[in-house]
Amino acid sequence: MTLTDFVRKYNGKKVDFDGAFGAQCVDLFRQYNKDVYGLPHTGVVEGAKDLFLGYDQLPVERRYYEVVNKDEIIPGDVVVWDGTTTNEYGHVAIVLGILDDNIIVFEQDGFAQDGAKISLRARANLLGALRRRKRA
Repeated sequence: MTLTDFVRKYNGKKVDFDGAFGAQCVDLFRQYNKDVYGLPHTGVVEGAKDLFLGYDQLPVERRYYEVVNKDEIIPGDVVVWDGTTTNEYGHVAIVLGILDDNIIVFEQDGFAQDGAKISLRARANLLGALRRRKRA
């Protein structure tokens, strides 16, 4: 399945990969890993930010993804934002494109529980990205 196929399949749908806590942003990331790359379940994290901040402790992510500087992201990368005062868990989304200083992403909001959607996101608070390794 391609990234485009993935977006077409899940756009507007709630993705609850693990059956816990409803449709979270990390659920969409896990579904992306399974459907597009055929990867096993990725490491358990408390929040999306831990995919980046705790990368060294996540053996599946380390095997299949490399860390990418936030200024070098491309479509298909997985971008991770740090937590904030209103969302301590951070956020993860899949890059579809770049528009000026913003990122076009495919994401899911665990608080709103409104399903996966295409959004325009600012780079503010962005930690960086994970990019699928060429060979794992």
